[in-house]
Amino acid sequence: MQIHVIEKADNFIKLRDKIWECGSWKLDEDKAKKLIGGHIYFHKKRTEPSFYGGAILGYRVKPDEPNPGSIIFEFEYHSACRGIKTGKLGWSIEKKIV
Repeated sequence: MQIHVIEKADNFIKLRDKIWECGSWKLDEDKAKKLIGGHIYFHKKRTEPSFYGGAILGYRVKPDEPNPGSIIFEFEYHSACRGIKTGKLGWSIEKKIV
């Protein structure tokens, strides 16, 4: 599985070499678990190709404000995840799971 998300704020946190954390998306935890091993693609707009992304290694649930209970993904950056387009259909708020 893969997820495409809108990330306008460049809210990326480097954890270690090529390993990053980003997010604050409302997503069912069961879906987040299924996404581990898949890919995440970051877009500025739904119609633009991805500008960043990688392989999802894990996630955590945000415990505090703002957006408590939202999902933060940990991923390993892959240059092949740049420039990926996705269709207009299937977006829900600021994410699309394929």
